[in-house]
Amino acid sequence: MLVSRFGRTFIEAINVELSERARKLHGGVTRARTARDEYRSIFGMALPDPDADRSTAGLSTESGLLRLSGRTASHSQEARLADLNATRGGDDVAPAVEARGVKSSAGMETRADLAMVDTVLRAMKGDAISLVMSAVHAPDDDRKVLYFKCVPWCCAFEDGESSPDAYLSSVVRAGLTGCFDRYVVARVLDLLESSPQLSIGVNLSEESLVSGLQWESLLERLSCAPELAERLVVEVSEGARVAGGSARAFLDRLRVFGCRIAIDDYGLAYGVDVGMVIPEPDIVKIAPAFIAAARWSESARDRLRHLVRLGTSMARDVVVLGAQGAVDMALVCDVGAKWMQGD
Repeated sequence: MLVSRFGRTFIEAINVELSERARKLHGGVTRARTARDEYRSIFGMALPDPDADRSTAGLSTESGLLRLSGRTASHSQEARLADLNATRGGDDVAPAVEARGVKSSAGMETRADLAMVDTVLRAMKGDAISLVMSAVHAPDDDRKVLYFKCVPWCCAFEDGESSPDAYLSSVVRAGLTGCFDRYVVARVLDLLESSPQLSIGVNLSEESLVSGLQWESLLERLSCAPELAERLVVEVSEGARVAGGSARAFLDRLRVFGCRIAIDDYGLAYGVDVGMVIPEPDIVKIAPAFIAAARWSESARDRLRHLVRLGTSMARDVVVLGAQGAVDMALVCDVGAKWMQGD
């Protein structure tokens, strides 16, 4: 079991504030029961030789998604994969652009938000957050892995395991996004420390891209352990509304430590802010809507090929998101991308 000291100390610090907010607004919050399942460390993964190169070649990605740490879900692996497939983006670029442009309400949190956040916070305290991994691998060899993208699933809800889509908007409205991001990064660093063969990517929200006292312990840890920093990939969505100067200083500091910086969902938002903050990313990840459209249209395939060329002009590695199966693998090779990521 991987236990995060950060998660426990953070929870103690904000429990009083959360309880007071709940009493003022609604007189209390109904707490969800936590599933009483057994902890497990690593599910379905064969680790490569510690002397393998930075691409972590040799990691098996046959299962598609890997669970690292956290409680066993009440749902089966097959059900979770089916849920992910059902929520994946459609086959046209335009609907995806519209969907990704919709922002969560920034108003006061509701009773439902407070209940949701309360459950998530207690999951953090009990390490009932599973780090579900999706491999970024070569299209012609799924054993050659660039890194694993980490997505935090919460296992403390009554109906089983929930992806960030189910709870993250409530965390945003409660103003706790930065705290949640730091918790996930702390968990990932624990995992990197115990598994020297892994490289892991985490997505940071726009609220987190600011240096401050809250980040100092984690930044100090990265500064003192370059072998961890060089295996951490920090992803920033292209559409994020970032504060230029402070965000760039924060990301530059991470890069000095050895972290790689990636632009996520490239091509949809044409984010000028992110482009200025990250003028020379290490990795560009092309939004999944483009390969979905390229399956059916030659013009869409040309557009994807153009985006790959643009990404290659500014980054060492280009990843096509949303690629599934042998047909997509051939398509990724055809447009000239070195890497792909499925779910």
